Amino acid sequence: MLWFFVSLIILPVFSLVYAGWKGQKLPELNPNNYFPDPNDEREVVVCCGDSITHGRIGYDWVSGLAKNNKNKIFINAGINGDLSWNLHKRLGEIIKCQPSIITILIGTNDAMGSQSKKLGDDYIKMKKLPQRPSIDWYKKNYDMILTNLINKTNAKIYLITLPWIGENENSKILEIVKNHNTVIQELAIKYELEIIPFFENIKTMINKKKDNGLISKSKYEITYKRMVRIIRAIVLHYLFRVSWNNVSNRYQLKTLCDFIHLNDNGGLIISDLIQTKLDKK
Repeated sequence: MLWFFVSLIILPVFSLVYAGWKGQKLPELNPNNYFPDPNDEREVVVCCGDSITHGRIGYDWVSGLAKNNKNKIFINAGINGDLSWNLHKRLGEIIKCQPSIITILIGTNDAMGSQSKKLGDDYIKMKKLPQRPSIDWYKKNYDMILTNLINKTNAKIYLITLPWIGENENSKILEIVKNHNTVIQELAIKYELEIIPFFENIKTMINKKKDNGLISKSKYEITYKRMVRIIRAIVLHYLFRVSWNNVSNRYQLKTLCDFIHLNDNGGLIISDLIQTKLDKK
């Protein structure tokens, strides 16, 4: 009887730890375990970003591209929770991969961290930042990222606009995302780089779904609910094998599984956009 009650405690804890480990696990091929082979003539594609690129919480679009493009090597340089400052600090390992193509999708955490003092302070602790996130600091870091990559690689660089956070077009956080995307667009002009319009394509899908009367009544939260929804998503997906699309059904979300990370619909949007660029190149 004692073991029965103990198991009631241990199993849920173990399940949460397992789901958390799966959500944090590094991608199979990342800058730390890739070593250029001079005899391998395939193009190296490095996808830089945060958890949306990491692909452990939400749809793994980098792996999907790798499966469909065997003539290229795809290296996943996404890290959960990273801001533009963190990405800039680890550019050395990305440059060592000698990439032919680089995609950059960074700024979702910058946007969320700049929304409130509490969230900003949380990011300082969690990601060891030297200051609270702000759009001016984001622009400075992103500019330094591009300067380094342009000067130290010969790669074709694609800048990806940030996806939506939540699916309420009139929300405060979406205005912040739009402002960050304006920074990306300005830097693309400054350095004559191509933009992949992820935000705009998500908007198109959401508006199509609105025509069917399917619109989320829930909204992105900056309270404890933010983390609860992330934990719920990884538990459902990794323990119960629920698809990312089905995870999002509770909230009637069309492109996100937890108001932040991509479901299958959102992931296929970005993979299709990048595939189009790869085909043209």
